[in-house]
Amino acid sequence: MKSDNGSIQADTIREHYNQISSAYGLWWGEHMHHGFWEDGESLAEAQVKLIERLAAHAQVPHFARVLDVGCGLGGASLWLARNLDCSVLGITNSPEQAKIARRRAHAAGFDYELRFAVMDANQLDLPRASFDVVWVLECSEHLAERAAFIRNCARVLKPGGVLALSAWLASSDPATPEHARLLTDVCQGFLCPPLATMQDYVGWMEAGGFDGIEAEDLTPQVTATWRYFSDYADRWMTKVFLRLSNERTRRCVETFSAVRRAYAEGALAYGMFTAVKPAPQWRLPEKIEVHARELATVF
Repeated sequence: MKSDNGSIQADTIREHYNQISSAYGLWWGEHMHHGFWEDGESLAEAQVKLIERLAAHAQVPHFARVLDVGCGLGGASLWLARNLDCSVLGITNSPEQAKIARRRAHAAGFDYELRFAVMDANQLDLPRASFDVVWVLECSEHLAERAAFIRNCARVLKPGGVLALSAWLASSDPATPEHARLLTDVCQGFLCPPLATMQDYVGWMEAGGFDGIEAEDLTPQVTATWRYFSDYADRWMTKVFLRLSNERTRRCVETFSAVRRAYAEGALAYGMFTAVKPAPQWRLPEKIEVHARELATVF
């Protein structure tokens, strides 16, 4: 269902992920996102490499306090806790995802380091300046007001904190009618408003007050992901699962082939972004500054 402004309603997305998250875990393992492919990696290895690359580019420090927006089944949150000793609040609008993520954190021994909450990322109702890192791995595609979301990310970050974001993108090349149809199919299948371009995201980060913005096109390195996902869609176990599923879930899985084609034909792209919330620049009051300069000339 869509709202009056054409965006996908949060309850529709919540229902979808409540229905399909357990199946995602069986098909794709710990992570519900693309992989980064360089040298014949398995799907699980490639998915971890994407996390590693985002963490390295964002220079996520050890012991950072991280907000994982759209945490899914908790895979990235667990990686950040295991490898960088981070404490993480993962948020999702799906109670089923939060339940699975909590169970995984408990099994891994991270009951205190990792917390998972059901929350609408469109609102991001959290205290100001409370996180060192805001981590957004393939979640912003679902959000109706992405510019407002980026501003909220800046609000909840501490000065000097970093935004680490990866997203599906519309290609920056001029759209053909066929490209437009493909992107419409992808967005409808995955419950997304129209996808933004890399330039859109950079503009929103600039308007949100971020500095040090870096944007990288990873499209060639992630497209192999959909060879695996399309294969899963053709397996007999998936077909049995879909016969028992609702129409919304069936349509999502049927869209896997459209995603693969959209990448192959240049309609769909994939970007990785990092940006820093600037620390305030403190200056002495003008009169004190003048006196300080005069004393400096004496000594």
